[in-house]
Amino acid sequence: MKAIFCIARGAASEVLKLHDTYTPEPGPGEVRVKMYSSGVNPSDVKLRSGVQGPMVAERVVIHNDGAGVIDAVGDGVDKARIGERVWLYNVNRSTDGLGQGITGTAAEYTCVPSALAAHLPDSASFETGACLGVPAMTAHRAVTWAGDVAGKTVLVTGGAGAVGHSAIQIAKAKGARVIATLSSDAKAAIAHDAGADVTVNYKDEDLEERLTQEAGRNGINHVVEVDLAAHVNIYPKILAFDATVGAYASSSHMTPQIPFYPLAFRNTCLQPVFVYSMSAAAKAQAITDINDMLTQRTLTPRIDQTFALDEAASAHAAVESGKLMGNAILTI
Repeated sequence: MKAIFCIARGAASEVLKLHDTYTPEPGPGEVRVKMYSSGVNPSDVKLRSGVQGPMVAERVVIHNDGAGVIDAVGDGVDKARIGERVWLYNVNRSTDGLGQGITGTAAEYTCVPSALAAHLPDSASFETGACLGVPAMTAHRAVTWAGDVAGKTVLVTGGAGAVGHSAIQIAKAKGARVIATLSSDAKAAIAHDAGADVTVNYKDEDLEERLTQEAGRNGINHVVEVDLAAHVNIYPKILAFDATVGAYASSSHMTPQIPFYPLAFRNTCLQPVFVYSMSAAAKAQAITDINDMLTQRTLTPRIDQTFALDEAASAHAAVESGKLMGNAILTI
């Protein structure tokens, strides 16, 4: 079979190589999946570049997310799963989600623990399936970690990104009023199409003033945050008392300074979100809700660019450019 291997840390064009390799056989508790798509996430790009540590083997099949069809199972797995359409998550990670693995989805076949192969509803394409593991599960956790958002005002920063776009749809499906921040009119249109009630172009408007206006006297109840460092200092001005925040990134500064007392005075609760180390219960709930929304067509991840398997380096470059409005995937 063919697979994309990372052979070192460095630039995608230099370290990502297409190789012929053996077709794996599933071990106990595993399923083998004939892959049709592979997601390309910022975390995959950062891992390849070296930001998240050195190589753990001489070469590693890349990517965590993807979708395909189970064509073989190992001991202990119900043979009825053969032929099942599935989407994969956390494939290229260790069991605790913090370390690196050597198996990935950028291959014609991959073997994974059965639990990492979630059923893919018939209503969803394999391309959609490649957008669920990191982006949609992150969005789900960032939206729902503090409980029900029905009837609440939810702010989604970066509403045209892969996570933000899904977060808008998830929050709307759960009954929230959604405000999304963006940097262009084109991105605002994408957020509106996803269901955002209000969009704010932070390049053209005073963000604090506009959010205060849109939130009203009661303030914003919950935030899905892509850049904690950029926004945490306005939280005391725009958030309601007892507001909650699900922050999955701090794009402008990795070590943001927190205005502790202004946040404490309002009983603001901040939850960092890292999809790979989510609890088993959180993952299970995310899978259930995501599949329900896929079936009901209230969740439709946006795919910005599609690449062939041998164009993996170009896909990584597209993600690194920061210009994507949605997901990048490989078709296999």
